[in-house]
Amino acid sequence: MIISSLILGLLGLYAVDYFRRLLKNIRLARRTKLPYIVLPVSGSASIPLKILCGFKWFADAINYHLPGWLADIVNDATYDFRWTVKDRRAKELGNMYLIVTAEKIDCNVTDASVVTQICNARQSFPKPIWQYKILDLYGPNLVTCEDQAWAHHRRHTAPPFNEKNNALVWQESIRQTTEMIDHWQRLHSPDDKQGFVVANTRDDFLNLTLNVLSGAGFGVRLPFKPSLQNPIDGPDDIFQDTAIPPKGFGFTFRSVMAYMNVNIPTVVLANIVLPKWIPRALVPWLKPDFEAHRDLKAYLQRLIATAAPEKTANSSPNLIKGLLLSRNQDAGSSTTKDSGLTDLEIIGNMHIFTIAGHETTATSLRFAFLLLALHQDVQDWLYESILVAAQGEPADVAKWDYSRMFPQLIAPLCIMLETMRLYPPVVTVPKSTSENPYPLEYHGKEYILPPFTNINLNSSSLHYLEEYWGPDAAQFYPQRWDARNQESFLAKNTLTPGLAGPGLEYATVHKPTRGAFIPFSDGFRACLGKKFAQVEFVVALAVLFRDYKVELADDGPGARLDAERVLRESVAVLTLAMRENIPLRFRRRSHCDGL
Repeated sequence: MIISSLILGLLGLYAVDYFRRLLKNIRLARRTKLPYIVLPVSGSASIPLKILCGFKWFADAINYHLPGWLADIVNDATYDFRWTVKDRRAKELGNMYLIVTAEKIDCNVTDASVVTQICNARQSFPKPIWQYKILDLYGPNLVTCEDQAWAHHRRHTAPPFNEKNNALVWQESIRQTTEMIDHWQRLHSPDDKQGFVVANTRDDFLNLTLNVLSGAGFGVRLPFKPSLQNPIDGPDDIFQDTAIPPKGFGFTFRSVMAYMNVNIPTVVLANIVLPKWIPRALVPWLKPDFEAHRDLKAYLQRLIATAAPEKTANSSPNLIKGLLLSRNQDAGSSTTKDSGLTDLEIIGNMHIFTIAGHETTATSLRFAFLLLALHQDVQDWLYESILVAAQGEPADVAKWDYSRMFPQLIAPLCIMLETMRLYPPVVTVPKSTSENPYPLEYHGKEYILPPFTNINLNSSSLHYLEEYWGPDAAQFYPQRWDARNQESFLAKNTLTPGLAGPGLEYATVHKPTRGAFIPFSDGFRACLGKKFAQVEFVVALAVLFRDYKVELADDGPGARLDAERVLRESVAVLTLAMRENIPLRFRRRSHCDGL
């Protein structure tokens, strides 16, 4: 009796506190004069709801058993499913509205002008770095810092992303794509349609982007196909690709990078969330996560140690050596107190680069290949564009020159932009208001959000709004980006200045309204590695589609509908991705038979 009374009393206290907090947030929302909706729980703050979002049956229950309007409300409240809503909530509530719960107030923004205001006022609308503290696996880094600490990291991480490094990305991407094609040819026997079927492109694209990052980022060149050789004894041989790890390691260099990227939740649980005083013997299932965290640090420490200062300036321009060069230059300067990044800061930032640049590019490639298989007309346009760009170039793709070829490969770049528009890797760019809220102008009026309001720059809605993209906004039409296409809806912006946002710094592509396209974010905190990713993506398409066509492996009547369903059911965990694989057939073009 006493226990039941105590439980009822605690439940009563919780209910009183819950409604007190909810009513407080409703009052704050009303003061803004913005449209708002009230929900019982926060989709991002509720741990049980986040866990449920990981199950396909839960997504199916929402999308196939709830009324459409209710499914949109639930999906829009969660990061995982928000992309499925597209611009429907914005059409109902406007391009700036609030989601109110007892835990917090979220402001969803799908207005390009407001996005630009927020991204350009970094101090007034800071990044909510508390959401990223789980990425402090090796200490503070570019993603997990703000203010002066962020400026310190930005100053030393930006210079290595230069044209010399892009040329290295170009060379490494050609090598990896060529090896991937050779691997496919050896692994898959030709079928009766004179082609080969790749059942799961996900793993191969992840391997491709990981290897490019290893070569152009870390200076470690890996073969596309994992090696079966045993390790060679020697202090400089620990980075070789072997069947078993070198002595003292639980992972090879290739495998530890892959593990750390794919298993972020458990790595964070083991090395950040789990209290240090708990004996590791009590959590044996986390042993790989402890080892991976330890091994990556050890590998990167060895890379830093072997990149001698006197050799850094004239050696291969990979990212680690670029970071060391920045530190060495500052160490000898009498005009700055900032002596560069510490070894641990370099390790932390290189780990962040692998997270940001590995899965995102691989996922975009996976989307693009399926979209091209569904749109043979776009694939034909891509092929013709590649042939034009390759005129006068060597038949051997390994001899293609970056400075000449990349600016000419317009169609592959347009396909990347269109893929990232329809399937943005990050469906929401998070911001927040500061302690002293700053006014935002929206539709000719000023609005002030409450302090510490979470702001969601909703790319999944922005990228689908017809006011920015035209009546065919929901269609896969890469030609809309081609500056030679004067019939494109975007051509009306040709004479408008200031539209060259992140990823759009080319005269060969049309520009949308500033703030309407944010796959690389915008403003001061825009993605540093955007061109790294673009070069990698463009090379993969140019090398493969010069010699091959891609189509659905299943040519049955329901194959197209099934592929469209898989695209439609994509969800975001860290990045937006398809839950299922669609097998693809690659057929060699007839002109290549003599190559």
